[in-house]
Amino acid sequence: MPTVHNEALQTLYASITERASAQSSIPLHSPGSAARKTVNGKPYIYWRVYLASGKHKETSMGPAGSSRTDAELEAKRLESSEMRALAADVQILRKAGFAAADNSSALTLATLFNAGIFRHGGVLVGSHAFGAILNSLGVRLPANYATEDIDIGSAGSISVAIPDERSFLDILRDSGVPFFEVPEFDPRKPSTSFKARGKPLKVDLLVPGTEHHEIKALPELRAHATGLPHFSYLVSSASPGFVLGKEHVVPVMVPEPARFALHKLIVSTLREPSRAIKADKDRRQAAALIDALTERFPEWLTSAVQQLEDDARPQLGVAAARTIELVPGLTDRARDFLSELAA
Repeated sequence: MPTVHNEALQTLYASITERASAQSSIPLHSPGSAARKTVNGKPYIYWRVYLASGKHKETSMGPAGSSRTDAELEAKRLESSEMRALAADVQILRKAGFAAADNSSALTLATLFNAGIFRHGGVLVGSHAFGAILNSLGVRLPANYATEDIDIGSAGSISVAIPDERSFLDILRDSGVPFFEVPEFDPRKPSTSFKARGKPLKVDLLVPGTEHHEIKALPELRAHATGLPHFSYLVSSASPGFVLGKEHVVPVMVPEPARFALHKLIVSTLREPSRAIKADKDRRQAAALIDALTERFPEWLTSAVQQLEDDARPQLGVAAARTIELVPGLTDRARDFLSELAA
């Protein structure tokens, strides 16, 4: 049976995500503090923050003692206090075993949120989505969870409008993380991946496609994405989720938990033999979710199976049988569910 976080931690998570939902944008800097400087013999108040790059930035708030400066300073101190309180609560959840992203990933996701990607058709998929879904279910993170990749999916298009002089790569670089396009093996094909220089972090753009993994244009983002089979099933029905960072809580859109689990099983059968370790990771993530859902929301799984495309069902059955062998500690309900799929 999956390990569930206690009620106090789940209540704290609910409080954190409620506060995060109210954010119109996410600061990409430290909470900050006030500094006093004398310029031409007169005292001025500055607000100092540290950026993701590690550099500090100072903004003048005006002459010391003026009512306008005092009002701006009070607003900044309130914002700083809220940021520190949120960061402290996030640390409690991280230490308790909630899924959380590394700082570079969280800053990147926060930048995509600020750009409106998740409000205009973008869906977070992959292991970061897996962690966000587990958190929403109150389930403790399995030991095999680890990722530096960010996978952004879409059912076909992301409608956010980017100015003519900018691109998806420019948005990524707003995070302060130095991204560059990863060239394809075929130099005639446009890139669909973006790598952080000097870090393991990578961002991939994904859309519905076939086993041929064709590359499709996303003109709204001035970028391209890789087409994947059965991907529309995964991303066509998304719901709000939250990614915990080191200090941030990033609102995103994630697939429905049951569809995510079944899609993981299907994808595990489509990987090349050289990616066997990743295929096993897919099955373990699916098993963790199926374990949780059969205990609390079995109707979600029933509905997800009914909505699955017919041509994916044989692959699902094969993956279910392999998952039973791979994960011996399944609950009886989860094992029965997978056995029905395998049959």
